[in-house]
Amino acid sequence: MKVKLRRYFLILSMLLLLPLGASTGWLQPKSISHQVRAGLLVTAPANDGGLLEAYAAVLREEGFPWAAMGVADLNMAPRELAERYPALILPEGLNQVLPPSVPLILNDYVQAGGKVLLVYDPGTRGEGEGPAAAEALAGLSGVNYAASTDTYDHGFWQFVSSEAGTSWGITPGKLDQGNAISSYSYGRLHYRHRRARLLDARVIAFDGQDGYNPVITEKTYPSGGAVVFVNVPLGYYKQMSDDLPLRAILRTFLIEYARLPRLVNTPEGKGGLVVNFHLDSNAHITPLRAMIQRGVFRPGLQYSIHITAGPDTYKPGDGYGFDARSPWKGRPWVKLLQKYGAIGSHGGWIHNYFAENLEKMPRQEVWRYLALNCDTLSSITGHPVLEYSAPAGHHPAFVNEWLKEHGVLAYYSPGDTGSSPTRSIFHGRQVSGTLWSFPITPYRQYAALEELIAAGVPLAEVKGWFDELLNFVENEHVIRLIYTHANRSEYALEALAYLAERAERDQEGGRLLVWPMSRFADFLNRYEQGEASFNRESYGWSIKLRNKAGLADMTVAVYTGDDRYRVIGRHLSWRQEGAWLYITTTADITANDIYLYRTK
Repeated sequence: MKVKLRRYFLILSMLLLLPLGASTGWLQPKSISHQVRAGLLVTAPANDGGLLEAYAAVLREEGFPWAAMGVADLNMAPRELAERYPALILPEGLNQVLPPSVPLILNDYVQAGGKVLLVYDPGTRGEGEGPAAAEALAGLSGVNYAASTDTYDHGFWQFVSSEAGTSWGITPGKLDQGNAISSYSYGRLHYRHRRARLLDARVIAFDGQDGYNPVITEKTYPSGGAVVFVNVPLGYYKQMSDDLPLRAILRTFLIEYARLPRLVNTPEGKGGLVVNFHLDSNAHITPLRAMIQRGVFRPGLQYSIHITAGPDTYKPGDGYGFDARSPWKGRPWVKLLQKYGAIGSHGGWIHNYFAENLEKMPRQEVWRYLALNCDTLSSITGHPVLEYSAPAGHHPAFVNEWLKEHGVLAYYSPGDTGSSPTRSIFHGRQVSGTLWSFPITPYRQYAALEELIAAGVPLAEVKGWFDELLNFVENEHVIRLIYTHANRSEYALEALAYLAERAERDQEGGRLLVWPMSRFADFLNRYEQGEASFNRESYGWSIKLRNKAGLADMTVAVYTGDDRYRVIGRHLSWRQEGAWLYITTTADITANDIYLYRTK
């Protein structure tokens, strides 16, 4: 008996001395408590209209575990419901008619610590009794959004401060001087709202042009529960090529309120920046030398450099083009610029002419110009062209047909401004297919530096925006794209050199990746094939990762709060950032199981 006891304590001591991250294939806890997910309540699937897919697309791209739920799925004890589903989301249009039991269930759920997101109109249509459910939810949410049936499309979306906008995932530059959401070339954007009456919720955003209509509110409870109401049909705008509102709300609600674990959609869970230069004509050749001399181009920073390669710009035969074939004009620059990133195609051969006539030309002529541009650049670099940007932002959906067939992975987009790489939807139709759309991040209604110069935006303000943007990208662990043209003005050179210096420093510090869009797209193509499940256990967490395309650089984020955990698993690195633990698989394996043991 003494021998057995000594053996038991010897084994136990060996386990306690195992190094963090040691391979422990034979040490696999068997008891599983429950899987943790967000729940999307859908009580009217017949009225979907693509809304559920809009929400699902963002949740998939952001790596959140989730499940669609019906009313019957809510039939469990409130505490158990809150543990299994820390967040319940009621998308617009899919829950307008709610059974009387649902507000009662949600009340008990919140009192048990659950988090609820009400989007625009849950419970606003009753079955012969009027909007009874929404009125019952008014006390829970602290805002009566069924006080009036009046809706309007001309409202604005203003945050109480710029800091509030950033904390809700609105990319720096997307708010105007009045802290309202704006966009490239349009300025302040209009959004659809219901007329709502504030009760006892806290206002985060509002429409101030017509009274003080709440747009985002929160009401918190002593239990730790919370209810957030958003007075915008988020899925509708996602379907109309405005991705950021839905993505920002879902990310903020699920990360900051529900503290839901996720598979982070950036390499190693780091922030990502794409700097996209467009070289339209021979006017952009001379500035390149000055940009190199000022340190804008650095070997450690890999940009997306897109070129219109033909000899002409405004019309065939004008001779104003970049002329990439010429050994005395563009060709040496194409070869040199390869050191600083990926060479992509900017439109089709003749910049302005192609942009102006794209939809008038026979399709075969469009394909010919696209092929000329890509083939010319590829013949110089020795690599296939994997990236594309539209001249003058003119990118009809049919262009994507050719791009997909010819191996392009990603394109710059003037739609979905300020958001992450996504599969774009326009008028309810998925238009990017297998391509990744990389939206422009604007500064208010401007984007390229020459536009900021023309508008008289002070240089110090632009530097401040660059700092805010990089802080945001790194803290939020997201990817953003900015674009401009080659420019040798002192303003542009100083701004770009400042950005390059800061980006290089942050990349060397391990907080940022400055990559071409095609490299990020290659990661995202692999990422979207992955599966992750997160299970709450008595000892902490068990996490299962599977990806037939490989798990290298795939990262999970788990909220730890004040607790600390012992990490057990194969081929792992990890870092603690505030209350979140980021764990990265370091080997190109297809399956990995990770166990987190609470140590305090």
